Order: sequence, then structure tokens, then C-alpha cells
Amino acid sequence: MRRKKPVILKRSDHRLDLGPVGYNLFVSRDKQQEERSARRLRAWMRAVIGLVVAGGLVVAGLFVWSYLVPYFHEELQIGAASGLESEPASSEVSALPVYDEMGLPVYGDEVNLFVINPEEPAQEDFAPQLGAAAGVQVDSRIVAAVELMAAAAKEDGLALTFTEGYVSYQEQAERFEEKVDQLMEEGLTAVMARTEAQSLVPEAGESDFQTGMCLRLAVSGDAESFEKSKTYSWLRNNMGKYGFIFRYPEGKESYTGCTADPSVIRYVGSAAAAAMQQRSMCLEEYIDYLASQG
Repeated sequence: MRRKKPVILKRSDHRLDLGPVGYNLFVSRDKQQEERSARRLRAWMRAVIGLVVAGGLVVAGLFVWSYLVPYFHEELQIGAASGLESEPASSEVSALPVYDEMGLPVYGDEVNLFVINPEEPAQEDFAPQLGAAAGVQVDSRIVAAVELMAAAAKEDGLALTFTEGYVSYQEQAERFEEKVDQLMEEGLTAVMARTEAQSLVPEAGESDFQTGMCLRLAVSGDAESFEKSKTYSWLRNNMGKYGFIFRYPEGKESYTGCTADPSVIRYVGSAAAAAMQQRSMCLEEYIDYLASQG
């Protein structure tokens, strides 16, 4: 029996070979036209959206440039100015105090070496901030040094008793006039009495006691006997650690303008006290020495 030949139909439609695997997809002309129109529409829509976005960015940029930038620039300037104004206060708050090996605060030469004498007199209204220490009034910044030194002396069996600390301008004036009157009663003329008084008692505004840095010790007997005492020896060997010196040492009258007086001590800070002791200098002499060093 003969096999029937397969019937092959002729292609009457349009086919596009679209895939690498070799199968065909049927796409009509109308469908192709619709696809092209859709692509054009999507392209136009993307273009319109892009223009809208670009326009929005331009508007936003103009807004930022014309309004926000000037506003924040002004705020930053105000903030910077206020920061500069408050900088000194913040610096003071953040500054930490410095202490020496004795646990005492360290001050600069503008405090330690501030001096009042006939060459550097003080005004009538000058007065330091005062504090009480060992029964007298002194500059409040040296209260701790006075008390620590007195406590150390007590541990060594000695009592440091002070009879004088800060002396005001008015009290200096009264003391000077009292000395003038006393000398006149002893037979001196007014001119001679005032001249003699100047070598014994400072005139108003010329006493270093007005700084509040000087103290006078209670001593028994005369200056010579005090210099042989245990208290004087202890002070000479120990008071420098606490920042003190003898204010009017013997042989320095040409510098101090006052007669020698071993009962008066003065705060200058531990560093200056050590330097002055090493060089055998009084306060005025040491100040001149520092000035010569430039």
C-alpha cells in the first residue's frame, strides 16, 4: 500500500524571524503601526517629564540661591560674631589653675612682683581683694600661702604671730602725720620732722603694705635679738618654699628706701623667692635685675 504524501500549504501571511532559536512570531502591519505610535508617545512623555523636572530644579535652585543662601549666610555671620564676643569668657572658664609642689596656686610676675614704694606710689583708691589669714587682712590670693606656712611652723614647734597685714592709704597718712607730730614734740622743726619721718614711716601711698602682700611678725626684743631667734632662722630656711622673702633686709636700704626691718616678710611666689635668695637680692633689686635681662 502506498503512503500518502504530506500536504504542504503555501504561506500566505507575513512572518518575522525574531529569535536566535529559529521560531517565528506573527506580527500584523496594524500591530506594528500601533507599536511605533506607542514608542513615539512614550518618548514624548519622557521628554515632557524631563522638562518638568529640569524646570523644577531650576526654580528650586533660584529659590535656594536668592533666599536660603543669604539667610544662612547672615545667620553664620551673627553666630561667628557672638562666638567672638563670648570667647574671652569661655577661655577664662576653660583655663585651669596651675599649682606648685606645695599645692599653692602659681601667679605671674604681674601679681607676685607688683610693688608699692616711693618710686611706684599707689593711688588713694587702690585696694586689693582682701581675705583673712592668721589674724590679719591680706591679699586674698596669698591666704593659702600664709596659712600653710603658719601650719608648717606650728608642726615644728613655732608660732608665727602677725600684727599687721594690709594697710590702707588713709591709715598710712594718719601714721605719717602722727610720726611728724611726735618728732616735732621732740624738738624738731616742721620741715626737719617731715624729712626725718620719711626715713622712718612711708608717706601715704608709698607703703608696700598697701599691696596686701606684706606681713609684720610679732617679735620680742629688738631686731638684733630677733635675728638670733629660732623663728627668724626657721623663716630664713623655710619661708621661700611658700613664696615669702624678708621685705627690708639689712644692707638694702638704698634699694628699698626704708631702714632694715627683719620682722616684715613679703609674698613674691616660690620661684622668685628662690631666685632672690640665690642672688641675695631684695625685691626692688630683683625687679631691676629682671628689667636688665630684657
